[in-house]
Amino acid sequence: MRELFDAIYRFLRSKLLAVVVILALAVFALLGTMIQQAPTFTDSAARADWVESVRPRYGGWTSVFDYLGFFNLWSSPLFLGTAVLLALSIIACTVHRLPQLWARATRPRTHVTEKFFERAQYRAELALPLPPDEAADHVLRALAKQRYRWLPDEKLVGGQAVGFYADRFRWGPFGTAIAHAAMVVILAAFAVSAFTGFEENLDIAVGETVEVGHGTGLTVRADSFKDSYDDMGRPTDYVSHLVVLQDGAQVAAQDVRVNTPLRVGDTALHQASFGIAAAVSIADAAGSTLFAGSVPLKWSSTDGRYAIGKVTPEGTGIEVLVVTPASGAMDANIEAGSAVFELYSVASGEKLDVVPAAQGETVTSGALSLTFEREQRYTGIIARQDPGAVWMWVGSALLIIGMSMTFMLRHRRLWVRAVADEGGSIVRIASAEKLDSTFERHFRALVEQIDATAPDARKELLDA
Repeated sequence: MRELFDAIYRFLRSKLLAVVVILALAVFALLGTMIQQAPTFTDSAARADWVESVRPRYGGWTSVFDYLGFFNLWSSPLFLGTAVLLALSIIACTVHRLPQLWARATRPRTHVTEKFFERAQYRAELALPLPPDEAADHVLRALAKQRYRWLPDEKLVGGQAVGFYADRFRWGPFGTAIAHAAMVVILAAFAVSAFTGFEENLDIAVGETVEVGHGTGLTVRADSFKDSYDDMGRPTDYVSHLVVLQDGAQVAAQDVRVNTPLRVGDTALHQASFGIAAAVSIADAAGSTLFAGSVPLKWSSTDGRYAIGKVTPEGTGIEVLVVTPASGAMDANIEAGSAVFELYSVASGEKLDVVPAAQGETVTSGALSLTFEREQRYTGIIARQDPGAVWMWVGSALLIIGMSMTFMLRHRRLWVRAVADEGGSIVRIASAEKLDSTFERHFRALVEQIDATAPDARKELLDA
C-alpha cells in the first residue's frame, strides 16, 4: 500500500505531468474560444433543439462535440478532471518542496569548504588590518544595515578563522508555496462556480416580466429603459429600472447600469445590452399557445438592411426567424411596421416557408399560427449567481502576494570567513547565487561598502 501511495505521489509531482496538464488546459481554452458554448437550459428538450440549431455549422462533429461536452466545456468532465489533476499536481509539488524551504529558512548550512570561496559565482576577498574576530564584526555591522541575519560557523570556533552565515528575506521563497496555494484556491473557486452557480441572459421587453429560474423564485420586470448618446452618436449611458418580485411580492427595485448591478440575495442582475424586439405569438393548430413574448432582434443581415430575431417554439423542431427593416434602412423590401416570418427545420436547416405579416396580423404556415404584434424596446440583463467569486478574489490576492514575495523578496545568502594573515585578516565573502544581475550589483555594492568603511591601515580588494 505504501508503495502504491509513493508511486502516485511521484506521479503527481513529476514535471512531465505538470507540463502535459498545462498544455491540455491551454488546448481546452482554445477549444472553448473557438466552439460556441451552449446557454444554460432548464430542460433537455430545449438543449436538444439548441444542439440541432448548431449542427449546420459543425456538421458531423456536432454529436462528437456534444458527447465530449465541448458545448459546455467549462463544466465538462474532461475540463474539470484536468483542472483537478492540475490542483493535485500543485499540491504534491508544494508538499514536496515545503520541508526544503523550511529547512533552508530555519536550519541553513552555516559551514562551507574553502573550495566554495574559490568557485562561487559571486565572491570577493578583502585584506583588513584587523584580527579575524574584529574583521568578522566589521562585516557583520555592514550586513546588519542591509537587514541580514547571521548565524555563526560553529566548526570554526576556537581556530585561527572566524566565519558565519548571513541571509535576508529567508521567508521570501515561501512566496512560491503561497502562489501555488493561490492556484489551487482559484481552481476550487472555478469548480464551485461551475457546479453551484449560473449565468442566465434575460431579454426583457419594457413592461414585461421574465422569470430568473434556477430555483431562485425570482421574476424581473423592466419598468423603463433610457439611453443617451454623445454628439458622435456613441452611447454614453443606458439604464434599466428593474423591479424584482418573489412569490408575487416586490423585494427590490433599482436603476441598473453596466457597473451598478441590482443584488437580491446571492443573485446579481447586470445591465448587458439593449435593442429592439418584436412582440409575437405562435400557436399550434389546436390554438394552444406555444410562444408569446418578445423576440430580440439581435442579428442583422449581411447587407445591414434587416434586423433578425430567432425563436424555437418548444416541441416543434422549427426555428422561426422574425425579420423587420433595420433602423434607418430606406431600401428594405419589407414595409415599415411589418415583419416577415421565415421558418427553418432545426434538424436539416432547410427553409420551410416565408410568410409576411403586417402589424397585428395573424398568418399561418403549416400547423402554426404566427402573429406579429408590434416592435418594442428590450433590455438585456445578465442574471448571475457566482458562489466562487469570493474565493476567486482570495486566490487572486494570494497569487499577488506570493508572486511579489518570490520576485521582490529574493532569499539572499552569504558565507563569510575571516582568516588570520600577516598584519591583519583576509576576509572572504561568497554567495551561492547563480547569474543574477540584480544580486551582482547588490553584492558589489556591499563589498565596496565593507571595504570603504574599514580602517585605512591596509586594505586590498581582490576580486576573483
